[in-house]
Amino acid sequence: MSTPRPDQENPEIIAGQRVLGVVPGKPPGGDRKVLSEQEPVMVWPHLLVRHAVAALVVIAVVLVLAIFFDAPLREIANPTLTPNPEKAPWYFAALQELLALFHPLVAGVLVPGAIVLGLFALPYVDRTSTIEPRFRKVAVATFTIFMVVWIILTIIGFAFRGPNWGWVWPWQEWYGEL
Repeated sequence: MSTPRPDQENPEIIAGQRVLGVVPGKPPGGDRKVLSEQEPVMVWPHLLVRHAVAALVVIAVVLVLAIFFDAPLREIANPTLTPNPEKAPWYFAALQELLALFHPLVAGVLVPGAIVLGLFALPYVDRTSTIEPRFRKVAVATFTIFMVVWIILTIIGFAFRGPNWGWVWPWQEWYGEL
């Protein structure tokens, strides 16, 4: 039978919780954090109660806005009359623009699949041990290129497409809808 170490004989009590043990050595993910003069607190209830209160406030604000303001809906859909151009919501405008430029298999399956696989592979490609963005040049450059291309496609699909998905300058005729 092993003898208890001196630090195990009298466990430390923090806010009524007993500290079970401290693993000596360097943690695998960076340097050990040294507590500052700020008082450490437990996630429950300090953080989670604040998150719950913030969520309830947001739900209440959205509910009040929904009661007092009507959603900008159009008339009931008529299956015999399709508006031209029929645009996706703005957040899908980039994907719709890809569908206009490429084969549906490429734009609807391969490109989104490559994006998801790229997001999964990015931590394995950029193996920098630090988490500061200035040292993660591959991850920052990849994400920046992706965002710039996606925003450009969204703007084109939202503001520069007109009847029959033709190119229309937004200052000549506006077909954008939120």
